[in-house]
Amino acid sequence: MAPSDPVTHERVYKRIRCDILDGTIKPGSRLAATDLARRLESSVTPVREAMYRLVGEGLICTAQGGFHASVIDERMMLDVIDASQKLLIIGLQRLSPDAMIEKASAYAGGEPDADQATNMLETALSYLFRATENQVIIGWGERTVYQLHILRLGQCLVSRRARQEGQALLKLAVIRDRTRLARQILAHHRRLRQAVVFHQAAIASRLSRDLRG
Repeated sequence: MAPSDPVTHERVYKRIRCDILDGTIKPGSRLAATDLARRLESSVTPVREAMYRLVGEGLICTAQGGFHASVIDERMMLDVIDASQKLLIIGLQRLSPDAMIEKASAYAGGEPDADQATNMLETALSYLFRATENQVIIGWGERTVYQLHILRLGQCLVSRRARQEGQALLKLAVIRDRTRLARQILAHHRRLRQAVVFHQAAIASRLSRDLRG
């Protein structure tokens, strides 16, 4: 399969993600690459690439031999957030030097945009999951990074405080400041819970508008 044009791929990816977030594509709907390609006036290749990318983000799932828009359950999300916080605290007690986190810190200067701040935050959290040295926790932790990505990105799009938090978490992880990291982790997960319960629809709407712009 020939690679798609990067500009076309990004346009298709953003459009499908927006349509899922704003409800144009209903939760649980079966997604056919040929139908989406026709509607988006694209070839099938960039559509398939975008769909696999959205599988990684948790917005699309594979079931019964096809692709479907994910059904995001509020109770499940709250359970994932609670478990994520507890496992990150385990990693917090076992921090050690890490080449990946050191390399990432080189890009932590200046004021980040939403994508950069989200990436900084997720880099720091992945480091904490790896610090547990437990393969089950590490694997589970990486899946939660994908599951919570849209929620975190949505917060960074609408809140300068959330963007600063992503940057701060990465810097604290680099210097292994356990006390301040613990406070930031607790505060971050508290805000995630509030977003799920009170603001998820608003965040999704704002995210959709930003991505369409």
